[in-house]
Amino acid sequence: MSEPCVLAVDAGGTSLKAALVQPGGRIVPDSFLQVPVDSRGSAEEIAGAYSALARDAGKLAGKLGLEIVRASVCIPGPFDYAGGVSLMKHKYQSVFGVPLRPWFIKTLGNIPVTFLHDSTAFLLGAVKAEELARHRRICGVIIGTGLGFASMYDGQMNLNPQGGPGISIFARPFGAGTAEDYVSRRAIERAYSKKHPQRTVPSVKDIAGLAMAGDPVAADCFKDMGRCLGQVLRDIIEKEQFTLVLLGGAISKSLELFIPQLRDALPGLNAEIRPAGDIDLAPLLGAAKS
Repeated sequence: MSEPCVLAVDAGGTSLKAALVQPGGRIVPDSFLQVPVDSRGSAEEIAGAYSALARDAGKLAGKLGLEIVRASVCIPGPFDYAGGVSLMKHKYQSVFGVPLRPWFIKTLGNIPVTFLHDSTAFLLGAVKAEELARHRRICGVIIGTGLGFASMYDGQMNLNPQGGPGISIFARPFGAGTAEDYVSRRAIERAYSKKHPQRTVPSVKDIAGLAMAGDPVAADCFKDMGRCLGQVLRDIIEKEQFTLVLLGGAISKSLELFIPQLRDALPGLNAEIRPAGDIDLAPLLGAAKS
């Protein structure tokens, strides 16, 4: 008899990452999958990517003697998390208003398919992996393509009526725009481009590499972002009395480049600030736990 497992999916704008998770939150070794997806592609292309992931996951589960009894997908908003319908217009435009649940059911059978915000999944997974229940008020900050935020009070996620994060910071007014304009992938790339307008703009990963190699312009891009993030978070941390701030997202892997400036912008606050234990696995663990 096959052992039950959950298909946990982290749905990004360029790829779908997934793993099979057994009861108790153990990720099955050698069960990681990744399928490219173009969030600006046609409805058929996007549906095809999701269907391919479900098909590959089903085949892999069979080879490993497992049965997928549920699928859980973490995905950014706007999104109808209860209905499983994308409401995004900045990406996945071609599937606006289209239910995603049938893409999985068609391949995997009539199993439950749930959806949650990617920021929520990150914080759920990070807390589960590290057993952080001793902290009564925790928040997660996800820095990558955009700027995500999630919060937890006494072990319960703080959600809005639509199932998204109860506190959102990406669109908060800041500087000459929004917080996400100053803390995100495009913020770093734009800052570097302003200093080197004649050059082809490298990726954030490459800019981080330059900063670590001693390039002062690249280093300043991250330092400025850290200061901005601290200014964005200060009032929120103070008001909500968070005692732990967990950082995630691809850019947080270069945390040493901006955490001094982030901490300097938060003087006098009694909050521990550090990266999650495993930035990459946290969203998948959180999706499986939801």
